[in-house]
Amino acid sequence: MSPGSRPSRARPAAGGAEARRSARGAEARPAAGGADALLAEISAITAEEQLDTALERAARLLAGLSGAEAAALFVTDAGELSTCGWHPAADALEEGARGEIERAALEAARAGALEAAEVEAETRKLKSGRLLRIVPMTASGWLLGVACLIAGRERGAAKRLEDPGVNTALALLMPRLAWLRETSHAAAARAQYERWFKTLDEQLRVLDRERQKFSAIVQQSDTAVFVADTSGMIRWTNNALAAQRPGSADATSWIGLPCCDVCQHYRDGGTPPNGEGCAVTRALEQNQATHEELRRTEANGVRNRYLTALPITGPEGRAQEVMVMIQDLSDLEVVRRSESRYRLLFDRSGKAIVMVDPVTRRILIANHTADRLAGCERDGLLGVPLSELHTPEEWRRIEPLVAAGSPGPGSAAIECRVRTRDGAERIATVSGTRADLDGREVMMLEYLDVTERRHVEEALRAAEERLKALVANAPVVLFALDRDGTFTLSEGHALQYLGLKSGEIVGRSAYEVYRESPAVIENVKRALAGEEFTSVVDLGRHAFETRYTPLRDAAGHVAGLIGVATDVTERRRLEDQLRQAQKMEAIGRLAGGVAHDFNNLLAAIQGHSELMMGRLEPGDTLHRHAAEVHKAAARGALLTKQLLAFSRKELVAPRALDVNLVVAEMESILRRLIGEQIELETSIAAEPLVARCDRGQLEQVILNLALNARDAMPEGGRLAISVAAADVEDAATHDHPGARPGRHVALTVSDQGCGMDAETQAHLFEPFFTTKSVGKGTGLGLSTVYGIAQQAGGHIRVESEPGRGSTFTVFLPLAEEAPAAGEPERPIGDRLHGVETVLLVEDEEAVRSLVRDALEGRGYRVLVACNGVEALDLAGRYAETIDLLVSDVVMPHMNGGELAQRLERIKPGLRVLFVSGYTDDAIIRHGVLEARTAFLQKPFGLDVLARTVREVLDAPLAPPAEAARAASGPLAAPDAVPSPATRRGSGGE
Repeated sequence: MSPGSRPSRARPAAGGAEARRSARGAEARPAAGGADALLAEISAITAEEQLDTALERAARLLAGLSGAEAAALFVTDAGELSTCGWHPAADALEEGARGEIERAALEAARAGALEAAEVEAETRKLKSGRLLRIVPMTASGWLLGVACLIAGRERGAAKRLEDPGVNTALALLMPRLAWLRETSHAAAARAQYERWFKTLDEQLRVLDRERQKFSAIVQQSDTAVFVADTSGMIRWTNNALAAQRPGSADATSWIGLPCCDVCQHYRDGGTPPNGEGCAVTRALEQNQATHEELRRTEANGVRNRYLTALPITGPEGRAQEVMVMIQDLSDLEVVRRSESRYRLLFDRSGKAIVMVDPVTRRILIANHTADRLAGCERDGLLGVPLSELHTPEEWRRIEPLVAAGSPGPGSAAIECRVRTRDGAERIATVSGTRADLDGREVMMLEYLDVTERRHVEEALRAAEERLKALVANAPVVLFALDRDGTFTLSEGHALQYLGLKSGEIVGRSAYEVYRESPAVIENVKRALAGEEFTSVVDLGRHAFETRYTPLRDAAGHVAGLIGVATDVTERRRLEDQLRQAQKMEAIGRLAGGVAHDFNNLLAAIQGHSELMMGRLEPGDTLHRHAAEVHKAAARGALLTKQLLAFSRKELVAPRALDVNLVVAEMESILRRLIGEQIELETSIAAEPLVARCDRGQLEQVILNLALNARDAMPEGGRLAISVAAADVEDAATHDHPGARPGRHVALTVSDQGCGMDAETQAHLFEPFFTTKSVGKGTGLGLSTVYGIAQQAGGHIRVESEPGRGSTFTVFLPLAEEAPAAGEPERPIGDRLHGVETVLLVEDEEAVRSLVRDALEGRGYRVLVACNGVEALDLAGRYAETIDLLVSDVVMPHMNGGELAQRLERIKPGLRVLFVSGYTDDAIIRHGVLEARTAFLQKPFGLDVLARTVREVLDAPLAPPAEAARAASGPLAAPDAVPSPATRRGSGGE
């Protein structure tokens, strides 16, 4: 019950008498088997401390006594329902029935609130057809509440609802329920009083702060101020007034004196000259501010002072004190300077200030900023209605600020749009206050142009949104820690890599979050110690490069740190790949660089051994030694080819090949090579799978992978070679350098051998890396495969585990063209001898003497020069025809291409054969490689040399126009290669 209210009273004759009759009836009836349980439940209810809990238990008890479907107890307060308890819960009833029951209870409560009204128990039917029994709950003759019992439509339901046990239980429960209601009301009242006292205390604190501010301002003012009571006695003065009392600097020296003493101190004569009486007395009597001028003649002249008396009213509105301010206005120059300063401040203010007549709403004064805001000339706003500065919609919002009689000294700033003279709109905030202008009250409005600020704010918001989007999608983590190592910020897309969400660890300690990562904890300690640094830390499968920056307070002490962690997992992987590629490229360059000298040596060794074998009998011991030398040179030549294939510098002739046919044709060769203990299985695709590559290199890839698989299965096993079409996805290219997405031919070689660990796989394609014992391999097999795949535009994938075998898959881009047919052999003479004149130009003495002896031995006339300059001189002096130029490509003073061009001018019809130990890119750079250029790669056999010389001499001459184009150099595009008929090397045709 709320304070001051009295309980609703009902006539006790009905409810109370009925309850007593029911109680007597219950006492007269024999005790039922559940009487003890009933009394125990009533005792438990009366022991409850909370009113709502007691009501719910009482409702459950009444429903059980009457057999009702549901019961509800409503506690009333001044005719309204204040607290209720339902059984079952209110949500168990349909919404319509629940509302109908509450309305019936409210009617009964309001009827009981009238002292003349009687609240009788009644039974009514609900819209749903169920019965509602309303029983008043009274205590000491006062209506405490209403009990509602709800029964079904079955027969006898109404009689059950009228069970006298209900009234008996209510009579027993009423005292406790009434006490609980009063206790609840008392608690609510106590809480209300506490809120009131708290508010009062806050207001007192505010008043004390205002008093302190007022005192500080008045004490520091140059104006003499005192406060007098209604009798005119001074009760308080400020320091400025105390200084005016001769012989005293104590502000209390005026206290207790009549206020007229102060006025007489500042006035010549004893009474006011105007005859209006004392201004202080008038302020107290009229209860309004009064003014008076005080004039006194002093040694330095006449001083004019202005007295203002302000009444201080009490709660009833009558003046209880008066505050008097006496201001010295004698120095008019001071006033003028002050006015000038204020005028300067007014005109130079950053705010647009206008003073408006509250009646006509026209602008009386406007500063320069207001003119600029409106887009008009100086004083262009004078006399203009204020409404013209705004659209009609905006003016309806602004008008209350300038309404006549607007209460209060000022108003809060609101945002509006100002319309300029040229029709544009500016955004501004406007606030208003009352002001005095030449004795008349006006409304002063201050406009602050915030157009640019709004644009900047919008730009900042847009930048913030972009930054949020950037942080949300960039692989970074932004975090901040306080000096204790507690996270105060945790944002960024890369948090998902750590299994975290944005802001999830804010408030947690970094030492606890990363307790299993000592490197992170050490970095945090370093940063909180004041060190700024960058560190890379591995967290799970991701690597983060983190920049730690300490944050310092005003005193320079570390107050925390901020960090930016960037996911560098992909970068690290790419760096590893780049380092590997650079290492392979460097080794490839080395391989290509030594090829020239190595091939020259091999050419001399191989050629001289052939000469020796040709001049010795087959059974001769020296013939056998020469044969061994020739074999060793051939193996060296093969090693050179492997190095060149690895470095992608071998001269190749790529063409469209059906990989299925290549594998099928090599099956018989592979079976002989791998041995009977290895079971070979081949699987080729049903349709042709064409890749553009060199057939010899493709065969070399298959052969190397098959031999490696054989060596991995010394005890035998199964070797499977398959060809299939495959799609390389974009995602797969990240893990395989050189891989390109699209359709590919997949050549797969699988074995059941010993397999490889991760460390071995990391160095698998490095040249000269091998796991075989000394003398069992050169370590160039897989590096050659790698180089061939890269040169063909493909890549290799390896899957292997120790003891589980290995699978090598070579992916070659699928070519959209038919397989190339074999090039027919041009007819060659039966004999490899000739009588033509050959000009041999070679800077390597061993090769030069070898070729000369080989050609002269077959009947050719050989002219020899060691460089291009010497060859030109020799050709110029040789009067007869020179049929063939055999020239090295790279020579000092002049390369072979330039030499051939010059000789063709002086020896028309000259045929050319280039030989070189350099690789194809060096030949291209020297302008000799094109489709019709004959070329012989060192080292070469003498039979190959003789056959190639014969082919070039027997081939038809190119037409003059074509010969001119061929001689105009450079003679080939970088991707051109010589045809198989004009390209020869060691090992025969």
